[in-house]
Amino acid sequence: MDAKPEWAPVSDKDVLRTRIFTALCEVLYIDDSDLADGDDTDLRDLGLDSVRFVLLMKHLGVDRESELPARLAADLSINGWVRELAVAGPMCAATPRGPA
Repeated sequence: MDAKPEWAPVSDKDVLRTRIFTALCEVLYIDDSDLADGDDTDLRDLGLDSVRFVLLMKHLGVDRESELPARLAADLSINGWVRELAVAGPMCAATPRGPA
């Protein structure tokens, strides 16, 4: 008998989304109900400014000397950041690492 697991595997993008959302909650004092357009909500509408952007970069472990902050600034949404951080690799501590 093939029993289906009660859990679903978590993708790297799910992990990234959780890390991004957690950082946003800590810096912008938001929760899920504030995301009017879901993960496409413009973070500026939630209070993101240049100072908070720098704080988020620190929370996410983004190498501020890399091109990654400029790429993140080009799409200020959770979905945009998940896409960028998924390809960031070592430029960001938030990027999930596989087994060593």
